[in-house]
Amino acid sequence: REKAKGKIINLAVIIPFRDSWKMTRECVESILTQKLHHIQLSICLVNNNSQRPETQNGIEALTKEWQQFFPKNLTEPPTLHVLIDNRMFNFSELNNAAVQFLTKDENRLNPEYLLFLNNDTLFKSPDSLERLLFFASFSPLIGAVGCTLLYRNSNVQHLFLAPGVKLAGAHPCKGIRLNPKHSWYSDPRPVPAVTGALLLLATKHFKSAKGFDTALATSCQDLDLCLKLQELGLENWVLPNVFVRHFETSTRLKKNQAEEITYVTSKWGARIAMNRYYCHALSRWSERPVLSWGEGSYPWSSILDLMRK
Repeated sequence: REKAKGKIINLAVIIPFRDSWKMTRECVESILTQKLHHIQLSICLVNNNSQRPETQNGIEALTKEWQQFFPKNLTEPPTLHVLIDNRMFNFSELNNAAVQFLTKDENRLNPEYLLFLNNDTLFKSPDSLERLLFFASFSPLIGAVGCTLLYRNSNVQHLFLAPGVKLAGAHPCKGIRLNPKHSWYSDPRPVPAVTGALLLLATKHFKSAKGFDTALATSCQDLDLCLKLQELGLENWVLPNVFVRHFETSTRLKKNQAEEITYVTSKWGARIAMNRYYCHALSRWSERPVLSWGEGSYPWSSILDLMRK
């Protein structure tokens, strides 16, 4: 870790949004409260079909005020990029296009790492981003990195993603009370997958995995990406003692996801449920971890059939 602290790491944060400008700006300001001494930061806002006048006014105001956030003697202050992408909402396409922009040679940004972030998240501690990034850069075998996401009331929203649980993937222990003294939070943990609400990884790994699968417009992109990273021989991790608030109910509503869930479960077959980073003795029926009673590795096929009707 000390070796990592000695170098400047180039990081790009990608935040797609549609209106909800107050929340989006609070998310950006939350990032700017982070310690950035060893981080060359770019923030890329992807404006997808915003319609409200306050959104455009807010973007213009943030752009004008940007330099005021940083000391005048700062050699390389964070940069802000606002992309307008008015295609129909497709989470995968929006983020892939942002990465394409950020990695174009002529833009001279060349981020070493990418942080995909929902606009309804807020960092709690000023060292959170630094800790996530230093851990991700610790080994070339580290794939996606996530953390503990908390609801507004500080209950747990996300520890990690469990493939094959409750259709495609679920959040074990979702809704439990946070107990930072529990042994789970003491060390980084290798996990099957982490949520796309906050997902950090090396740009080279994202490109090796061919980015997000654009067939997954509204769901399962994060799970699919993490499984592709595992196929490349990488491990996905969470830092349980890094806490970020995620106001999950504030994100845009999703339509029926049966087609996308069917697609991703067909794509991965038995590998989606029999992942070596999630105990095979646990039931795939229950989001809260309980022992399996022999229902099989993926008992959801009949449920998917009903959803498609």
